[in-house]
Amino acid sequence: MRSLIASLGANVCVAVAVVVLTMSAHAQATEEIPGAKQIDRRAMQEVCESSATINIDPTGHFQCTVCPSYTDFHGNRESFDLQEVYKGHFSSANTEQLLLALTGCEPHVSGFGGSILLSRDGTVWKKSNYFKGNNASKCLTFRARDGLDRLVCFAGDSHAGNSVYWISAVSYKDNSLHAQTMLDLSGNMAGLPIARYCYDQDIGTFEKLPSGNGFRVLVTQTRGLLPSGDDACGVTDIPMEPAQTVKLDFQFDGDHFALAPESKDNMQKVENFLPHETN
Repeated sequence: MRSLIASLGANVCVAVAVVVLTMSAHAQATEEIPGAKQIDRRAMQEVCESSATINIDPTGHFQCTVCPSYTDFHGNRESFDLQEVYKGHFSSANTEQLLLALTGCEPHVSGFGGSILLSRDGTVWKKSNYFKGNNASKCLTFRARDGLDRLVCFAGDSHAGNSVYWISAVSYKDNSLHAQTMLDLSGNMAGLPIARYCYDQDIGTFEKLPSGNGFRVLVTQTRGLLPSGDDACGVTDIPMEPAQTVKLDFQFDGDHFALAPESKDNMQKVENFLPHETN
């Protein structure tokens, strides 16, 4: 009887070991494919600088659990979260590269994050550069005549009740960041009035043109005159004028982005939406 029990116990241990090994193999496979971000663990190790600081968050996205040495908050135990991955040729037309958008490990003045350019070197990825404050989490990609990929990115920020939004054309040629602002918008719905107006300009649509040779932006604008006796927006309800939707098309000729001629009048509507201060 004792030998039978011992034999059964041994079989149970073997079965448990097989289950544990199977689960471990599955977990390893899961870590290699973090959702739709299309980056493997070896590339993420170059970002985090140590395999021990790599984690996968509950949504299936990679993150560093300690701020890397090249960030302002280096050494801090906080997350550096992978937001987006772009594949292409950003600084070299002959090299396979990844551009990674990350948030965390940077202060507000640096945009709470940055982007990292990785280049393939044989079977490994190596960090080519880190661009602090470069928000590339919502971008469109375009292939230029020189064989390099350009980005057009939409970003925003809020502070003290005021908001700003912008769209920039971005190049990483020569392993450096080159940015050209294409559109600037703003709002003060919880801040101080401008010329007695509370207003907001926001981007509702940001997409490539059907031709692929440029992009389209739909701007929604709303404003209201602050009632007499009120000193700040957002304190009381104010009557708002009907919202305006303005379409702006930008063209890409293979080298540069520019406002399409047929959108010049609409750009004036955006730029002149808010009355100027009068002394």
